[in-house]
Amino acid sequence: MKPAARLPWRLILLVRYRLGDKVMKDEPDFAYFLIFSHPRSTKAFRCAFLIPAFVAILLLSCSPIAGIGPIGLQPVFPDEARCPELASPFGSQTRYDGSPRPSWAPGGGSHGGIDITLAEGTPLLALAAGTVVKKGEGGQMLGIYLWLRHSPENTGLPYWVYSKYQHLQSLPELAVGAKVVVGEVIARSGKTGTVGGHFGYYGYPHLHLTTRKSPTGEFQGSHLTDPLVIYHEASPKPKESVDPPPRENAVTIPYVTIDGQAWPQGTRVVWPVACRQRQATY
Repeated sequence: MKPAARLPWRLILLVRYRLGDKVMKDEPDFAYFLIFSHPRSTKAFRCAFLIPAFVAILLLSCSPIAGIGPIGLQPVFPDEARCPELASPFGSQTRYDGSPRPSWAPGGGSHGGIDITLAEGTPLLALAAGTVVKKGEGGQMLGIYLWLRHSPENTGLPYWVYSKYQHLQSLPELAVGAKVVVGEVIARSGKTGTVGGHFGYYGYPHLHLTTRKSPTGEFQGSHLTDPLVIYHEASPKPKESVDPPPRENAVTIPYVTIDGQAWPQGTRVVWPVACRQRQATY
């Protein structure tokens, strides 16, 4: 008998009720990994999760989830920069190709992060200085992923940030506990976890970026937030009577160029993919 099958049923029930609804709401891809992709997952172990998981899915698909919904922020890049743009924003009910996300999925079909369409192997950058706290490989919908944790000292924000890079090409070489600097290449984009299903044989190469706010630095108690909120709250505020007022809901995105130059100089937060400088026209 496999180890998971020998787990005490009281422990399984405890885990089921403690994690069932919350994990399926706050971290559905991690729940999927626990249920289906964990190497010690057995039929009995899966059944212990399935009932509350599907109840949670039904409940969540019938009511909006706090924190998962479009808030109207729009990324704006400087005219001199050519940056990979959003393919599917936070809270979107549709995929990058315009097809609807299934309403039965965790979150009621609302997108819990942002998608950026990229060629496989595109370098991905640390959006801020921080620490590698987790990496791994899940199954369908999850793929290979990397978690970073960013302190207030790293970002200049009054809270901690967790960022997750998903569907990576391969498992990053960075060790858990490794320190990274803002703009450092931490992984490469891929399509793991997307092959099959809606995306078919070829999958969908892209970066799915998730961010979470934490008041204490602990993952428990953190909550999903639109990554654009992080950029908005980390950006310098316009100087009165000097800078023109920003457009409503527009978020100016700081970035790093492919040769490593940061804009604006000294920024602590950057776009997760390098940008190219536009050629001057005369």
